[in-house]
Amino acid sequence: MNKAFAQSRAIFVTLFALCALVACSPQFNWRVVPNPDIGYMATFPDKPAQVTRTMDLIGLKVPLTLHAAQVEGLYFAVGTVPLQGELAAQGGVLRDALAQAVANNISAGQPDLKPIQWLGKTVHEMSIKGTLPNGETAFAQARFFEHQGILYQVMMMGPGEAANPDSVTSWFGGFSLLGQ
Repeated sequence: MNKAFAQSRAIFVTLFALCALVACSPQFNWRVVPNPDIGYMATFPDKPAQVTRTMDLIGLKVPLTLHAAQVEGLYFAVGTVPLQGELAAQGGVLRDALAQAVANNISAGQPDLKPIQWLGKTVHEMSIKGTLPNGETAFAQARFFEHQGILYQVMMMGPGEAANPDSVTSWFGGFSLLGQ
């Protein structure tokens, strides 16, 4: 009897969570997308695209892999940088450079990173306001951390004063590391 109750409870909790996600953002089509090659799972608001590009950060050529989706002007992305070779000891400096690159996208000036607890570890978060090239107010919220030799950037950015709290909860709450 306890096993049946546990199974029904698990189904109920799963259905409740799904309903909550759907209810919070009707324009979004939230979906869980695993990325086992890099080691994470994220709940994106639409089908994400993945691209790897080389960025010039702190005078180094840095391979940044982005897994991203855009819905109604809002941009949701997970960026990863392998901390190997000459990048192995550069995690903190690269984190700050990535945060500055995000801030530069919305002309927000110098970002202020604050340590918070997330995913059972201390990560660095920023929540900034700036402007888009057309002069419209914009925001960016991002979290940066290192895990198993990878620098992660989990962010959302778009027009407006701030992100919708339900979207923030769905986005950051839907991110997890695989194998933890």
